[in-house]
Amino acid sequence: MAKKKDFNAGGSVPAPVIPIHTVGVEARYSSVRISILLPNGRVTVADFSSYLGFGFDETVYAISGALAAMVTAGRPKPLTLETVVSSGLANWWRFCKELASQGNPPLLVNINLSLMESYIGWLSMRMKPDGERWSPNTARTVFNKTKTVLKELIRRKLVLETRIFPSNPFPGSTATRNRRNYIRPLSDDERERILRPLSLEVAQIFDGTHPGSLRTQLGLCAFAVLLKTGVNPTPFLEISRDLSRCFIDHPRINRKILVMFKGRAGVYTTTSIQPSETKVVSLDVYKLCQRVVELTEEEASDAIGTELEGRLWMFRKLDMTLRTLSTQELSSIAVNFAEKYQLLRDDGTRLKMSSQLFRNTKHNRIWRASNGDLLATSKSASNTPKVAERYLTVTPDMHEEHRLAGEVLVATLSDRNSYQSTPHSGCSDTINGELSPKNGTHCVDFLSCFRCKSQVITQDDLYKLYSFYWAVFDQRSNIGVDNWNKLFAWIVRIIDRDVAPKFNQRTVDLEKARARVEPHPMWRSANVLSALRSVV
Repeated sequence: MAKKKDFNAGGSVPAPVIPIHTVGVEARYSSVRISILLPNGRVTVADFSSYLGFGFDETVYAISGALAAMVTAGRPKPLTLETVVSSGLANWWRFCKELASQGNPPLLVNINLSLMESYIGWLSMRMKPDGERWSPNTARTVFNKTKTVLKELIRRKLVLETRIFPSNPFPGSTATRNRRNYIRPLSDDERERILRPLSLEVAQIFDGTHPGSLRTQLGLCAFAVLLKTGVNPTPFLEISRDLSRCFIDHPRINRKILVMFKGRAGVYTTTSIQPSETKVVSLDVYKLCQRVVELTEEEASDAIGTELEGRLWMFRKLDMTLRTLSTQELSSIAVNFAEKYQLLRDDGTRLKMSSQLFRNTKHNRIWRASNGDLLATSKSASNTPKVAERYLTVTPDMHEEHRLAGEVLVATLSDRNSYQSTPHSGCSDTINGELSPKNGTHCVDFLSCFRCKSQVITQDDLYKLYSFYWAVFDQRSNIGVDNWNKLFAWIVRIIDRDVAPKFNQRTVDLEKARARVEPHPMWRSANVLSALRSVV
């Protein structure tokens, strides 16, 4: 099972308590500037001096001391601590300043359940620069990062109350409708638009004729690997320059197995590397990494004896300091590459290259190649089936063609009595309809509705329709891939291809997300779902 991000400072074995002091206790903690050394050689500085003088200085000094002690203990990891500062504490200080301006500065003695509930409400009302309110999941993430430091204050007895955090401050925040938008995978044409210029630039890197900086060349090499393999960027950018430690032989010739360490899971993952996927570009990942080793030999020599010794993706900044490639650098390089070649998606919008996009694309390519085998897809991606399923678009066109025979009414019917409800939509005549039994009884074959001319679908049916859609979609793991492809795949495709485009896209997205999280009562019933499986 996938492991959630851990923002706790203690880890499995509690860290020893490093004594710290605050204003008004024994002594003032000497500094409110804390340096955090990151794995890529960069140092981020948390400077809280601008928050002094507002009436909650003791809180500033206490949190500064706790953060410094966490840096010393090495828990949480530096990259996590950086986000704790830049996201969690940054918002916490804004909240504290607002309270202070109202004459109620948050002293240590005031940090209690009531204050946390106020903070939760404050986070829930935050706005993005474009005026859109934060999603519940964003607010929850920021709260958890703030909670990391506040829990440390409790552990060190600087905050005396221990039960200050509500058990479920953001209910439903991790639901599909409250998480970040799903990134649609690249179509074959879109992928081709990236591969053509990327293959040319990587060829120049191999030839030694690429005009870009070493940082840019490394970024393009990394993108070539990410697009080809769909691996997570963070563990990949942390692999050793001793390639024998991260590439092992595969039983088949011209293949390697990439081994990376995933920090969140605390385990090593293996990803088989295919020699070539398309005729457009044939990049052997192992040889590409060998080229990176050659490009960074000088940097590797200068890194001996430093924190970056043995790292692969090293380059120099303009001030000649050594760094290793990070996801931030990749993002910047991706923007420049997309602008240089004016990359667009099929709908004409700007194509934003990212590791998440490449990962989604890789999952779906495997999904198509395996004819909808979820287990094979998850195994290839080093994920559980549940995690892999999040990346997948609805089953691709790999079965025989079906078309909707019924009628889609964009406007809601003025006379609801003109058709009868079915488990997922409506029917103009359940007794004498096209596929009804014609024996005076009502038709109950709701799986055949989508090829029956008597079917009627209105906007009011979308919630019920998508509840059925997800119930059908979830049967893949219950009845087996072959049975699902034969019995249900065509229904899902018809809804996506023939029904959804007839309605307002925003309405469809809202009802689809709502149905996924909270299905229509009919499609929550265990008996109905059991009946759905019984058609096999």
